Amino acid sequence: MDNTTITCTILLLLFFTIDGICQTSKGASLHGILVDAEDGQPIPDVLVRAAPEKIENVYPDQAYAHATVTNAEGTFSLTIPNEPQTYYAFSLIALHPKYQAKRLRQEMFPSKGHYDLGEVPLKRTLSLQGNVSGNKDVQGLVVNLKMHNKPRDFFRAAAPIEHAAKIGDTGNFNFSDLYPIEYTLTISKNGAIIAFVDAINPQVQTRISIHLPKLKTLYGAVVDTHGHPVAEARIYATRHRETQHGHSTLLTSTQTNNTGNFQMQVLETEPQRLSLEVSKKGYFSRVYENVEIGKEQLIVPLEKGLAIKGQVILPRDISSDAHYTVKVFPADTQMESSLNPLVLHKPLLSRHFSATAPTFMVDGLFSGTYTLYIVGSGISAAAIDAEASANSEPVFIVADRPGSTLQGQVLWADTSEPVYNAVVSRSWYPWELNPSDMSMTLDRFEVETDINGTFKFDNLTENRYQLHIRAVHAVFDNATERYQRTLIHKQVKIPAPGTAYHIYLGRQDAR
Repeated sequence: MDNTTITCTILLLLFFTIDGICQTSKGASLHGILVDAEDGQPIPDVLVRAAPEKIENVYPDQAYAHATVTNAEGTFSLTIPNEPQTYYAFSLIALHPKYQAKRLRQEMFPSKGHYDLGEVPLKRTLSLQGNVSGNKDVQGLVVNLKMHNKPRDFFRAAAPIEHAAKIGDTGNFNFSDLYPIEYTLTISKNGAIIAFVDAINPQVQTRISIHLPKLKTLYGAVVDTHGHPVAEARIYATRHRETQHGHSTLLTSTQTNNTGNFQMQVLETEPQRLSLEVSKKGYFSRVYENVEIGKEQLIVPLEKGLAIKGQVILPRDISSDAHYTVKVFPADTQMESSLNPLVLHKPLLSRHFSATAPTFMVDGLFSGTYTLYIVGSGISAAAIDAEASANSEPVFIVADRPGSTLQGQVLWADTSEPVYNAVVSRSWYPWELNPSDMSMTLDRFEVETDINGTFKFDNLTENRYQLHIRAVHAVFDNATERYQRTLIHKQVKIPAPGTAYHIYLGRQDAR
């Protein structure tokens, strides 16, 4: 081992936790000073993280693997990779518990190895002080702040979404490290909400006084369709948001006694803001809107659900500790493949069963015909139509075909060179979704090509698929010393998995 290798190894051991790599002469150095936006004083101990963005990447690199902290003078120095054929820009984020997070982004130039960012001002986080009255014993009550659902501004990525504090014996509470955004405030006792403020902005309100309101008694009974009491049914009281970006809040919950009756202490809420959800296993859940507290006893009828029983044959080589899932759809659901994240024909419900238990039962269904899909790791989806009834005979379904693989290689049309770091999205079928799926969760249907331009999707059902390929084509402009980047899009129809496909990208695919 020569001296250069020994030196690099020592540096790697010393600085791995800060820079993540052993820096070379090809790095770009970043320098700056973090100062208080109000008085201009330097801020020590600010965590500064940087992430270089690769030229050919569709998504920017958000790993922020290179990090340091400011010294007593508030200055920092950080080195990041700067290979001209690899990196295009860098992002920098500054984090400190007493200041609002800040993000900077700057393009990089291959001929430039030093970036002086100068003074970077940070705004202080905000505080909120409060006092609670209206109850003899307020000590130990929990005050909770929850950030409103406004997906804007960078600081949401670093700011804590929720804060909690206990009220002292004098009724006071205090929050710090808040951001200039609206929060919902709740006060709870033994898990039940006893006070609610829909919108508080610490940039406007630095102090708040809350007088605890008196709780009201809500009482009622849960019965089945024949008027018989339903014991151990759960009742959830929810207060709905008043502002567009506020939060709905579960106020309290209880369950019925042996005679089907219940009562609960509920925070006084306008009828248009209050709803009750009543549920019990084997019955259809029911939601009551516009609930008036204390007017008269609520009678809540619950309808008992029907069931579908089944027996399934799985692939022989499936592991004994594996599971399969029964997904239930309305019989008329269109089972078409889609790349559109807004087109989500989700199942009504999903039930999981052990591979060692070939019989299953899905209950809580209305009367009618349903389409059942058997899916799971190593299982090609299989379907059958079945009727829900009170005393149905088990349906028989064969799901013994293993899953397939869809794989391929993405190449540039003019050079036949592989396209690496291209994002390949595949279409999905309704049986691949869950009842709780939202469009933001569909990244599991994406992969990136490797250095050879190859990609692969495993465990698919033999069927037609679509692919959406996104790649960056970058050309260096000598005049501006910058990369001119073009985003390439291409959609491809795949007749069936099991074959290695070659997909070519060219100028006609540019957007």
